[in-house]
Amino acid sequence: MHPIITKLGPVTIYSYGMMVAIAFVLGIYVAGIEARRKGIKQDLVYDLAFYIVIGSLIGARLYYLVFFDPSVFIKAPLSILKIWEGGVAIHGAILGGIVTGILFSKLKKISFWKLADLVAPSIILGQAIGRIGCFLNGCCFGVPTESIFGVRFPLAGAAVHPTQLYELVLNSIGFFILWSVRKKIKFDGGLFLLYLMIYNCIRIPISSLRGDSLYIWGTNLKIAQITSAVIFVIALVLFVKRKKNA
Repeated sequence: MHPIITKLGPVTIYSYGMMVAIAFVLGIYVAGIEARRKGIKQDLVYDLAFYIVIGSLIGARLYYLVFFDPSVFIKAPLSILKIWEGGVAIHGAILGGIVTGILFSKLKKISFWKLADLVAPSIILGQAIGRIGCFLNGCCFGVPTESIFGVRFPLAGAAVHPTQLYELVLNSIGFFILWSVRKKIKFDGGLFLLYLMIYNCIRIPISSLRGDSLYIWGTNLKIAQITSAVIFVIALVLFVKRKKNA
């Protein structure tokens, strides 16, 4: 694996950080295309992206601490800000981003659903690119396998499922689906809710192959799969309801 791309003097450029930066830039670019099509100011996209990044990071960290090591959060609530220590979860990032988007939409007096539709393709594109960073960093890999798809990571030892690459492919397909139907869905919120359904359909089987999944205390149930199922059902109900009322 290649967790470090290069070193420029005292500056170390990490592959994961580089992929996150690329995902952020491309995400804003794609959202900008949609903003121009919908007549939304570019400045609004930049502001929204800034706050969503902050909200998503906090949500990702809080979710991880609550489900994985709540004692750390109870003893030191400010540890939620220590993103650099690792320990984040994608579902927490999604939920944190949603809460941030709702607050931002109220502040700017614009429909949350319109904003959510605007960034939906960007989110899943960013998630796809981010998995390249995970693969290069050697994290977020799957359980051991003897199949031809097995990859050896330094931290894994035995050959494991490259779940990062599985999700890269599936998220990329999800992006192209959203991009192709974005003009066909005529009601606000439809594209974002479709994103939630697609992504969580992807995460349910992927989580079954992950070797680092978090479990509900005292059970063999994976938190990511339960969360994905709940979000999928909620998104489906809202999609049907909003389409019916459109």
